[in-house]
Amino acid sequence: MAVLLETSIGDIVIDLKTSEAPTACSNFLKLCKVKYYNNCLIYSVQKDYIAETGDPTNTGTGGSSIFAKLPGLRSRFFKDEVSLSVKHAVR
Repeated sequence: MAVLLETSIGDIVIDLKTSEAPTACSNFLKLCKVKYYNNCLIYSVQKDYIAETGDPTNTGTGGSSIFAKLPGLRSRFFKDEVSLSVKHAVR
């Protein structure tokens, strides 16, 4: 599954590994649905490596998972879904 992230300087396609990280993917998709990422700044760019965004405070300190925003579920974090089969092969 893929998500198109529209920015002021161009679009980014994000490939989601739903079978390897179902909770993380579900969290991301639900936050997209509630427009959590709208107007977030890109707060860190490392050439040829990474661009970081998604923090509603625009500071890079992080935000909450969707599970902290739903009634009855108060967990800001969820367990890591690290998989050795998922890695970046190209920079």
